[in-house]
Amino acid sequence: MSDSSITAFNNLQPIVVRTIREAFDDAVKEIEQRRGALPECERARVARHLVEMARHGECSFERLRGAAIEAVPL
Repeated sequence: MSDSSITAFNNLQPIVVRTIREAFDDAVKEIEQRRGALPECERARVARHLVEMARHGECSFERLRGAAIEAVPL
């Protein structure tokens, strides 16, 4: 993730950042089990998508995880 993507976390509460990270990690694990390694560019795109969702108020682990999985064609 680039420095500008990381600074987007600064506007979010620590618990939300933790939820994003957990949802991201869980979704990537699921995606990689289904289709193999996820390229770094796709990982970054998914992470940015989740951060953007959180910045707009989404903080549900399940919804963030689902959105991450849906963001990558299986």
